[in-house]
Parts: sequence; C-alpha cells; structure tokens
Amino acid sequence: MSALRLNIGSSARQLPGFVNLDHAKIDGAILCDVRLGLPFASNSVEIVVCSHVAEHFHPLTELPFVLKEIHRVLQPGGLLRVAVPDMAVLIKAYEKGTWAELAKSQPAEFASWPAALKFSAIAFGNNSGNPFYDGHAVLFDRELLEWTLNNAGLVDVCRVERGESRHPDLMKTYRDVGAAEEIIVEAVKPCQ
Repeated sequence: MSALRLNIGSSARQLPGFVNLDHAKIDGAILCDVRLGLPFASNSVEIVVCSHVAEHFHPLTELPFVLKEIHRVLQPGGLLRVAVPDMAVLIKAYEKGTWAELAKSQPAEFASWPAALKFSAIAFGNNSGNPFYDGHAVLFDRELLEWTLNNAGLVDVCRVERGESRHPDLMKTYRDVGAAEEIIVEAVKPCQ
C-alpha cells in the first residue's frame, strides 16, 4: 500500500492524488477539524501540504497540537510543506509603501486603502468577503516558523522558492498559491 498524501485546509484547491481535508463542508474534501486530530495511522503519510492554513491556528495552543499530529502521521523522512504570509514582507511593504506586488491578489479597492488597512487586511486575513471567515491568529517570519516546526519535532526546516520542492515529484501535482507575501518552507520528520 502506498503512503498517503494530505492537503490540510484544501478549501476548493483540491489536489489530485492527495486526501483533501477542510474544516468546512466543501465538495471533494473530507470534513475534518484537524485541531481535534488527524484520522490516519501513525507513520502512514508521505507528504503533508498546509498552504495558508497554519496562520489560522492559535500559535501556543492549537498549532502545536496540529503539528504534533502531522508529525505523528508522517512517515520517518516524510515531508511537510507550509506556506504562510511572511511578516517581513508585509513590514517592508508598509514601511516603504511598496504594495503593487501584494495588491495583485487583493480586491480592487485595496489600492485606495490606507497603508495600515492594507497591512491589516493581509496580516489578519480579514479581506475575504466571507462573513464566517475566522481570520489569522498569528503572523510568521522565518524564525518563528522554524521554531514552531522544530518544537513539533520536525527538522531540516528549509525555505523553498515558489514552484520548487525537495521532494522529487511533489511539484508534478502541487501548485503554490503564489501570494506575493508568502514564505514557503519544508521540514521533515526525522528518520531516528
């Protein structure tokens, strides 16, 4: 039996060859609140993708549990790919007024907003238009992301560029969101 591949927080971005999970009822995804655990056997998953999901969990309570569950289900040597908004990019845009690249993935009215609202809309994720959207609980930089993953037992945290992966065939089926403000890292479960 081949190892599973998980897409946590898939929303409508379903990945072929992956088990797509989301906390909302979405066609093609399995309804799963990962804050309550993952319904998979230990050491049964080859790859976990969490694209623009980790920032929605409380960093001191929910996220450590979710990452421990990911660690549990990953096979030794298994890969976790995480993409989150990068606080450093947002601070730079705020300080320098360089919003053009970030504006591409925002609503049309974004250009007319004051800088603090632009920063807040991306940092806190409150610009989706969905009245039930829960927003972001934490804003990461590289240091916090690496620290959080290491504390969950994941190692070899490495920043990767959009469209690249350390896994030999991940990019054949996976495509990054491509948000200008994101940081993408990959980490592995130690082989012990």
